[in-house]
Amino acid sequence: MKVLFLVYHPVDPYITFETAKRIEENGGEVFYGIIEKEGIIKKIIDDYKFNNQTIGVSKPSFIGKLFNVISLSIKINKIVKKFKPDLVFSPAGPYSSIALKFSKIPLICWEDTETATFNFKYSHKRIDTLLLTKSFYKELPGNNIIRFNGYKELAYLHPSVFKANSTILKTLGLTKNDKIVLMRFSALNAMHDIGLKSEVESNDTKILKFIKKIEVEYKAKVFISVTERNLDERFDDYKLMIEPSQYVHLLSFCSLYIGEGTTTASEAGVLGVPWIALRDKPLGYLNDQEDNYGLGIRTDNFDLALKKAEEYLQDHIKVQWAEKRKRLLTDKIDVSAFLTWFLCNYPQSDSIMKEKPDYQNKFKRTSNL
Repeated sequence: MKVLFLVYHPVDPYITFETAKRIEENGGEVFYGIIEKEGIIKKIIDDYKFNNQTIGVSKPSFIGKLFNVISLSIKINKIVKKFKPDLVFSPAGPYSSIALKFSKIPLICWEDTETATFNFKYSHKRIDTLLLTKSFYKELPGNNIIRFNGYKELAYLHPSVFKANSTILKTLGLTKNDKIVLMRFSALNAMHDIGLKSEVESNDTKILKFIKKIEVEYKAKVFISVTERNLDERFDDYKLMIEPSQYVHLLSFCSLYIGEGTTTASEAGVLGVPWIALRDKPLGYLNDQEDNYGLGIRTDNFDLALKKAEEYLQDHIKVQWAEKRKRLLTDKIDVSAFLTWFLCNYPQSDSIMKEKPDYQNKFKRTSNL
């Protein structure tokens, strides 16, 4: 079996690494086509030693993205002809859909962002199977949709595949007893981010004041992830400088995450870390974590966010969040196991899921949570 994985964001390869490993262990072959963002995707994949090729670079502006669609689709098509995959797996979007428009190769995509209207409009009809989270609240047309009870983050952070490595604490001069606060402010230049404004642009003084306060009152150790933007020199002492692969390991030892990165917020929830997402637009997977498990809050009120952050830094919170995480993991499926089964048994797996959606419950794990 030969599978082409297309990746457009640093988190995308992590979703498929476990599946790619299983495919190769069973005698199959995988290849990663990269549309680079933040300049780190190729390094991430190289570190896992999977064959790959950089197709192009994501453009920050909407016009740039439009011009990119044709050129990148042509390059993807060339890789498809050379690699000759049995199927292609990618995030939903115009690149893969246009590249495979006249191909009979199955295209399986995933999506978890309801605001990605551009992706839906120009890709939905060509996709053979679109995997959506159960919490995805937007109704899409067509009979090519399969819903699964999980999040993309569970493909690489479920306890069956993820074990936190404490060496990152030693690297940063920390201990497991430290209250670590991770903040992330992003460029907000993806298709689904158009129209959003970064909170850091108008609240930098408040952010710095908040950091100084929790350093004194809670003895917090604060780190700011700034891979997609530059902050001024006042924040230099807080810039996080670690390898991309160490990011989730540090997050797993945090007492709080606060920032604009919604994927990091979901990662925090899956790891049992309180999160505050500084976004006003709803996202199904964060709504699910907030409404059904109480793992964090989503708000565009910056003052409320900072007030809530201090509540989350109380000593008793860690035990409460561990119980919330356990309940979430009991409810959700092991996404990497499900994805491996789905791809390796396609198209029969598609038929099974449409006839018996509860078949996915075979991938729930109740032990070692």
